[in-house]
Amino acid sequence: MAHSSPSPSRKRPGTTGAGTPAQRRKTTAASRVGRRFRRRRLFSRMLMLAVTLALLVGIITLVRATSLSTPASSNTATPSGASTGQAQGAPDFALPLLSGTTFHLASQQGHVVVLFFMATGCADCEPGSHDLGQAMQSAKIRGAEALAIDVNGSDRPADLQAFVQGVGIPATAPVQWGIDTTGAIASAYNVQALETTLVIDPHGQIAYRSDGSVSPEQLAQIVRKLA
Repeated sequence: MAHSSPSPSRKRPGTTGAGTPAQRRKTTAASRVGRRFRRRRLFSRMLMLAVTLALLVGIITLVRATSLSTPASSNTATPSGASTGQAQGAPDFALPLLSGTTFHLASQQGHVVVLFFMATGCADCEPGSHDLGQAMQSAKIRGAEALAIDVNGSDRPADLQAFVQGVGIPATAPVQWGIDTTGAIASAYNVQALETTLVIDPHGQIAYRSDGSVSPEQLAQIVRKLA
């Protein structure tokens, strides 16, 4: 009985691992496209990151420049009205003095007046008051006068007198002393800190204000300039 020999097996197209040349070319092209896409996406992310960092650096630089150009705090002595270029009129008042007379601001027209707000219980006010007397003596301006205003309304004249004696200002210094018993003067001048110093020019305008102490040399120079 004759037996038929088995026919050789046939390989189906596309079943080998390497594939046909056309398939390999397609695979290579797709791989190249994928790599280019990933590179572009990486480049886009790096570009966005660089732009973000540049913006952040710019914002920080702007904030620092703004903070450095900001005017000094209220403790720094600055001319009154410097921001607007206009002087501010000094509110009028009358204050009984230790000497027994009354200081009336309106009657000081034509002369420079320095207002110094202090308190007998203020440790820094003692050397500040001494500097006030020194500045007025150094300025040597005829008619110029300083008024030290005690904002501690509960003080008695004897309390202020004891303070003045402790300061040791010469009797020849053009400095007067009084107690703002009601707080009206401090309120009118918006005094928020002890040793606030204001210089009023001969026209009754606040020409200078410092919410803090002023050196005697600087204050004397201001008085001479305004006289």
